Amino acid sequence: MTNLEALILGVVQGLTEFLPVSSDGHLALAQHLLGAVQPLWVDVAVHVATLAAILVAFRAPIVELLGGMARGEREAWRLAGLFVVASIPAALFGLLFKDQVEALKRSLWFIGAAFIVMGLFLWTAKTRMHGTRERPTLLEALLIGVGQAAAILPAISRSGSTITIALWQGLHPERAAAFSFLLGIPAIGGAALLEFGEFLDGIHGVGAVPIALAMGSAFVTGLLAIALLRLLLRSRAFHAFAPYLWLVGVFTLVLAFLRS
Repeated sequence: MTNLEALILGVVQGLTEFLPVSSDGHLALAQHLLGAVQPLWVDVAVHVATLAAILVAFRAPIVELLGGMARGEREAWRLAGLFVVASIPAALFGLLFKDQVEALKRSLWFIGAAFIVMGLFLWTAKTRMHGTRERPTLLEALLIGVGQAAAILPAISRSGSTITIALWQGLHPERAAAFSFLLGIPAIGGAALLEFGEFLDGIHGVGAVPIALAMGSAFVTGLLAIALLRLLLRSRAFHAFAPYLWLVGVFTLVLAFLRS
């Protein structure tokens, strides 16, 4: 991996991790266009950078939750329990189907179709942007977790699927986003731990400088993407990315056809 390729992958990851357009799908597409599919530890490296962006952007609710738990507040522990329940589907799916997901990242046909499906799913949020509830129920948290599990597949957006499902349940748009992003902390952290050994091997094979460039650019652009998403949620324009996903999906399918 060259320094330029690392920088491009980091920017793609940072911009697409939080916007509802699928970072994994864009990374897979970018890797196809660059002429090489990078191993999973590269994805993990840039995901860790965006995890850092979550910790910075949502430090206030994180500190509030941890402080409430430390003080033994019932509501804080209840919210923590919702995050645990919502994390279960993705943990199971990731462990059981890791190899199959990696194979799908090499399929432009699947990626293109998934982009289009994600756009259709995202469009359903158009009429669901006026909720007022602060948090989901236990069952609703589980359903949001199913959305996160589906987003392990390339071109299915984690933020798009989880926020859309939360909006279906009547959550306030910004509260839905906060729940989605905080839910991503154990998912991204868990993926990093599972691949930590490969990540260390990757540094020796690829080099520390490209990895640092990828992580740094992902962190900075991730913060910018979070700010943009908050603006879109306040303006009730979350679904506006659906046409973009349809265009990218068609482009990917045409690329798959030309390469077949």
